[in-house]
Amino acid sequence: MDLSISWKKRAALAALACCLAAPASGAAPALVRVAMSEHMAPVSFVENGLTSGILQDLLQALFTTLPQYQVQYHSFPWIRAQRMVESGQMDVFVTFPSTTRLAYAHFSAQPVFSLDYGNLVYARDSQHAEKIAHARSFHDLKDLVFVSQEAVEWETDNVPSTIRRTMVNAPDSLIHMTFERKTGDFFIMPMEQAIFFARRLGYEKQLGMKQVEFIPNSIVKFHVGVRKNFPGASQFIAAVDTALKNPVFQKQKKRIEQRYRSQLSAALR
Repeated sequence: MDLSISWKKRAALAALACCLAAPASGAAPALVRVAMSEHMAPVSFVENGLTSGILQDLLQALFTTLPQYQVQYHSFPWIRAQRMVESGQMDVFVTFPSTTRLAYAHFSAQPVFSLDYGNLVYARDSQHAEKIAHARSFHDLKDLVFVSQEAVEWETDNVPSTIRRTMVNAPDSLIHMTFERKTGDFFIMPMEQAIFFARRLGYEKQLGMKQVEFIPNSIVKFHVGVRKNFPGASQFIAAVDTALKNPVFQKQKKRIEQRYRSQLSAALR
């Protein structure tokens, strides 16, 4: 938080944001059902039966400035979450605006947050560990098996089709297939996610990671998407875009991300 800004000025900014975002007098807030992933920890996951993670923290901060919307969070396996938005059972999700998703959803111009996918994850006791650790291109990995997660369209777009794949349906399976079953040699996952899953599933000592520069579009930006047939979809996205630039939200976002980074730094020590 910028300590040079007085608390009176911060309070005034917060009050102004609420006034600008307030619904018309007597109008009930519109219900918005947000579909989230239950297996993308620590970004989005279920804890004690409730949705949790940095994504929900960011969305809660965002919608604090949009009181004209009443938000409900629901967690599902990611494939189902996307289908429920497409079918109209859910209204909103936060994801990479791929060509497929753009066919049925409008997306915010600005992202809510970003993740670095330029990270190869592998088992340190694998016979191919050295090869992966010294890879300088996908060509160096051409004889290995890439463990890929279904419905992660970014992987389809950015990992060459010449790389052999074995498909799984959840992040837990990426870990098990690589570290225990040895049916795949490596997968791609942000560092913070890999640490979380390896620790939770008991593979921390086997965890090998390699930051690389040859993965295209490795900084993945996640945007708010709303199904096109949601009532007032265009107005919703316009309001979200305004809220994303709101100084009140920007300060909260900075604080949430700093906490997130400090937790990651602690995990790496």
